[in-house]
Formats: sequence, structure tokens, C-alpha cells
Amino acid sequence: MGKVQEKKQQKRQALLDAAYELFMERGQGKTSIDNIVNRARVAKGTFYLYFADKESIAQALIWRISDKLFDQGLAHVKAQGEMPFLEQVLALADYLIEELRRDTVTLRLIRHSLRWPRVDELEENGQPPALLAKILEVMRACPELRDRDELELYRRLTAIVSMCVSVCYSCVIENRPDSLDNMKPVLYDIIRKSL
Repeated sequence: MGKVQEKKQQKRQALLDAAYELFMERGQGKTSIDNIVNRARVAKGTFYLYFADKESIAQALIWRISDKLFDQGLAHVKAQGEMPFLEQVLALADYLIEELRRDTVTLRLIRHSLRWPRVDELEENGQPPALLAKILEVMRACPELRDRDELELYRRLTAIVSMCVSVCYSCVIENRPDSLDNMKPVLYDIIRKSL
């Protein structure tokens, strides 16, 4: 990577780091683009070189956080040793849900900002975001899912992840409809049946 590219990456990273800090401190709604660029110590025009608006930086941040969580979850599952694919999925879901239970700030951010690409956007861009590509690769490696096309896997993935985050948010943040511990068996039963 050349020096110009490296500087660009550093500025983008500074903006993402500043947005993360401010969203954690104040919340996304109370953070302005001016707050972000001031914290990152870059000009406001620099922000618009990388992001269209506050929502687009929030989405980029969510993908970054989600990617890190997923990598940690996969490492956790791998450390448990050999197990059938379905049990791996449930262990991964449990890991992610427990992490979000502990980190309610991230749970709130993910719940309010995670936007899955539309199917036509995936087809136009040719490649899903890195995290989705990674998850789809894991799913394609499963013998039980080999007969399903990528679009079908993507639909199932979005449904499962959205359901997990929604249930986690409702139980942890809103304390409804029941405790997370009581809802997890129901959620995991639905996941089993969907795969």
C-alpha cells in the first residue's frame, strides 16, 4: 500500500474511531457530523470523501463491530472442538447473544443501525460486504446447505441474525416478552428448524 492510500485509510479509520467513541458516549442521535470530524481532527469535507452521511458511517461502524464479534464467535466455537454444523451455529448464536447481553451499548447501536443490503444491491455490487461474504462461505461449506443457492442462504442468514438481535434487544433492553434465558430455547428451536 502506497503512502497516499495509507493516509486515506488512516483518515477513514480516524473517522470510524471518532464515531464509535461518540456513539458510545452520547448515542448516535446526539452525535453530529461536526462532532465526529472534530474528534477525528479532519476537515468536514474529508468526512464526505468516505461517507455520504451519518447513517453511512454508522453502517460502516456496525459492519466493523459485527465482523469483530463474528470472528471472536468463530474462534470460540472452534475452541470447543468438533461438533455438527447445527450445533456450531447454535454455539455461535449463543456466543453472540451473550456478548450483546454484556455490551448493551453495542446492542442498542446494532439494533438501531444494522441495515442488510437489498438483494438487488448484492447483485449490482457483485460482492456482499466482507462480513457477509465470510458468513456465506462458512454456510456454503456445510454439507446440509450445499444444495441451496447463495440467495437462499442470504435470506436465511438475514432472518436468523435479525431475529437473534431483535429477541436479544427486546429481552435485555425492554425486558419483554420474557427473560433472555427463557427466550433462548425458543429462539434456538426456531434456528434448528430453519436450517
